[in-house]
Amino acid sequence: MDRAFLTIKWGSEFNPDDVNTLKRAAFANTSFKTRFICLTDDRKGLDADIETFPIPEFELYHKTPKKGIWPKISLFHPDIAGIAELVVFLDIDTIVCGCLDELFNDPHDNLMLLSCGPRWVNMDPALSTHAATGVMAYRPLFQSHLFRIFCKDIEKFTNQFSVEQMFVGFAAAKVSYFPILWIESFKYHLRQGYLVDMIKPPRMPNDTTKLVAFHGFPRPRDVGDRKLAWARPPRSGLHRPKWVNDYFRTYSDQVV
Repeated sequence: MDRAFLTIKWGSEFNPDDVNTLKRAAFANTSFKTRFICLTDDRKGLDADIETFPIPEFELYHKTPKKGIWPKISLFHPDIAGIAELVVFLDIDTIVCGCLDELFNDPHDNLMLLSCGPRWVNMDPALSTHAATGVMAYRPLFQSHLFRIFCKDIEKFTNQFSVEQMFVGFAAAKVSYFPILWIESFKYHLRQGYLVDMIKPPRMPNDTTKLVAFHGFPRPRDVGDRKLAWARPPRSGLHRPKWVNDYFRTYSDQVV
C-alpha cells in the first residue's frame, strides 16, 4: 500500500524549516519507507524530497471565518485519493518523539482522529470523545464525502460549527480514535503550572508518547528558539525544556 505523511501550509504562520523539521523527524521515526506530502501555496524552501501539491479549491476559504482552520477540509478533497492510498496527517506544530509505524495501521473506511476535550486533558478514556484534526490517519478514497458535504452549504456549516474539527466529527461516516497515550499536549500535559514553572522546565513526554501536539501558542519553535518568547503572563517561560532544544538541533537547519 502506498503510504504517506501529509501536512498543509499556507500563508506565513509557519516557515519552510518548520515543515522540513517535521518531515525529517517523521522519517527518522518510521521504520519503513514512506512519502511526505505538503499541500501548500508556496513550496519555496522545502526539502527536495517533500512532494508538494496545491491546496485543492483553496479559493473556497476566502470567505470562511478565520477562527477554525477551515482550509483543512481540503485534506478530504477527492483529488487526494489520487495522491496516496493511506495518509497520516500531522499538523506542522507537532513534535515527533516516538515510533510512528503504528499510525499507519490500515483504518479501512474509518477516519482515525485525535480525541480532544476533557478526555484528552485528563487522559481518561472513559470520558466522551471529541473530534480533533491535529493528527489523522485515513484512506482518502473513503473520506471524500466530507469535502462534498461541506461544499453543499459552506455558510451553513461555518455558522453551525465554530471550528473545522467539529464539522469533521459531525460529517464523518465512521470515526475511530488513536490510543489516548500516543499523543500528549504541550499545554495540558507537559507545561508546568503557574509558579511551578518559575523553578521547573516543562517535563519530558512519557515513554508511550509518539507525538506532542502544540495546537496554538506556543509553537514548537517558540519553545526551542532562545530568541523567541514562549510564555505569556502569568507564566514565566524561564526554563526551556532541553528535549525541545535537542529536537531542533537534530532535525532543523536553523540554529535555536
